[in-house]
Amino acid sequence: MTRNAHQSSLLPTVSRADLDELSTLDRSGVFRILESFDELLLNDANRALGTVDLLNADSITGLAAAIKNDDSDQINDSVLRTFTSAVTDHEATAISREQVIRAEEILGHTFTFYNESHQLPADIDWDFNPGTAHWSHDLNRFSFLAPLTDAFFATEDARFSRKAVDLILDWISKCEIGQAFAGTPYVFGSYLNQAIHCEAWATCLLRLLPHGQVSAPQLLRILKSLHDQLQYLVIVTNGHSGNWPTIGCRGILSVAAAFPFLKIAEESAQYAIHGLGTQIDDQVLPDGVQDELTPHYHWTVVNTLLGSLQYARQLGFDLESGTMTTLRKMIHYTRQTVVPDGSAQVAFNDSDPASVPQLTRALGGTELSDLLLSAEKLGPELFPYAGVAILRQRSVEEGDLYLAFDGGPFGRGHQHEDKLGFWLFAYGRSFLVDPGRHLYDWSEVSYYDYLKSTHAHSTILIDGLGQNSRGRPDTWIPTEPAPVTWQLDDRTIRTSACYDLGYGPDNALSVVHHREIVFVDDRFWIIWDRIEGEGTHRIESRFQFAPGELSVNGSRAHTCFDDANLLLWSLPSTDFTDVHVTCGREQPKGGWYSKGYGSIEPAPALSFSSSSSLPFTTATLLYPYHGPVPPILSFERDHREAQICCDDLGHVTVVPSRTS
Repeated sequence: MTRNAHQSSLLPTVSRADLDELSTLDRSGVFRILESFDELLLNDANRALGTVDLLNADSITGLAAAIKNDDSDQINDSVLRTFTSAVTDHEATAISREQVIRAEEILGHTFTFYNESHQLPADIDWDFNPGTAHWSHDLNRFSFLAPLTDAFFATEDARFSRKAVDLILDWISKCEIGQAFAGTPYVFGSYLNQAIHCEAWATCLLRLLPHGQVSAPQLLRILKSLHDQLQYLVIVTNGHSGNWPTIGCRGILSVAAAFPFLKIAEESAQYAIHGLGTQIDDQVLPDGVQDELTPHYHWTVVNTLLGSLQYARQLGFDLESGTMTTLRKMIHYTRQTVVPDGSAQVAFNDSDPASVPQLTRALGGTELSDLLLSAEKLGPELFPYAGVAILRQRSVEEGDLYLAFDGGPFGRGHQHEDKLGFWLFAYGRSFLVDPGRHLYDWSEVSYYDYLKSTHAHSTILIDGLGQNSRGRPDTWIPTEPAPVTWQLDDRTIRTSACYDLGYGPDNALSVVHHREIVFVDDRFWIIWDRIEGEGTHRIESRFQFAPGELSVNGSRAHTCFDDANLLLWSLPSTDFTDVHVTCGREQPKGGWYSKGYGSIEPAPALSFSSSSSLPFTTATLLYPYHGPVPPILSFERDHREAQICCDDLGHVTVVPSRTS
């Protein structure tokens, strides 16, 4: 039987609104706010006595008597025995030789995050960064505890378990919680680091405790730090928005579930459950899409909620009913952003295409797993507030032709200037893609600035200038459905939207781009682009392909794979004066694709340019086909319609909804 959490009394006391004042506190003031004690000058015995005061003594057999007798050995024994007996032993899992080698590298302080490796000295400075901007954030998130723990169980070599515990203790001894509100570059530079490593610490301890790999003094030292970090997380998440506070609440719940003997465990859990409900109400749109409008971070929030649900239920609680209702919608949207064969997730904004949500594993054993069985619900669909349209075959059982169109607003965060871009998948391949993010870094090695620009996406540049939704923050988060049209009839699925916020750094170029995409006979797509405004402008229509060879002949291009391909054919109202492909260019950057964080590779970007008085229109055919040989077909257009003729479909006429 689960209980409903009530709003914690912690909530109204201290919040992010008080951070400026909190940053000026001395050590004693910080520990007073955290309802803890300063252990800096205490010996082991007095530190143990201080820590047990943070525990529910009545729930720990023998602890009250040990405290009364002022017997530190007895205190240690009762705490360790109770915590160990409360833990379910975890079965060891088989690991590869490569995973053992990775654990060996960690023993020597070589840490690898997103394929970037650095060796740190024996005396680790947790605020030192030898690499790209994100590297030391990852160091402070302690993902390396899992390979160390796995290696211990696989080899029974205590070097791995000792190292895991020692690294936690090293962080505690060097990273003063008294500096938490003042901030440091990496240790307290992002509270995500605390939220994520608290969960990693708790998971590690739960695995090692039944095997005698954690001593009582070590356990008490870690529990004291976890108590303080939970209090810190309650404060810094309170009043924040975005995906960060949801991760913070999950971190709180993970520790509360692992160590319910902490006095603050239940109250902290109740705060986190209520905080998740408040956050989900605030940041998830009515159509179930998280308002950063970034599939990668949408899934981050979904995964955070699923983990939080598990921890809450271990404590006998449940997430709020409204949170659960919204979670179901969010899972459905996640499914719609994964291409039909599961090989990629649509990478609108700051996303990693290859980081595909593992829904079956994540939902297994929950009542939400029924969402995995609803294949018939994965046909064409518009998410009206997000402005994302899925133009795919009407049943997943009929085939895998799939196009996701981004016609919505900029979003709360992690934005790219990519409105009216799209992702196209067919016959087992992603052909036209969103290019990913590479790094959160503005160093010479980073492609991030390029990848988030209009120049990197399948949309249109005007006079060499890109979109600038960033300059219009009033439009970022929708309060009503986006102006995206959606229409289905017997033969076509249509969607359209426009970008009308102005081009260039000052939004000064007042040109409007209208785009309509029509999915015809569940077989091919036609894109109608119309550029409206005054005067004559250079219009560049771009198409970002996935890595691979591209053959171009005039305004017609096709990919060159052995199994399946895409024909792209664009017909403008004014002839193109330049057609070219950019692939892997450095200065200026052009033609790149990042499938995962830290990964970058050349990928052909096809460009059609024309100088034309406005209005200017194009009709572009996107025709997927099996095998290496392009189909024999004709494609013609006038101002009102496009005509396609081929053997398998005959003669097909497509008229845009908006005509000249």
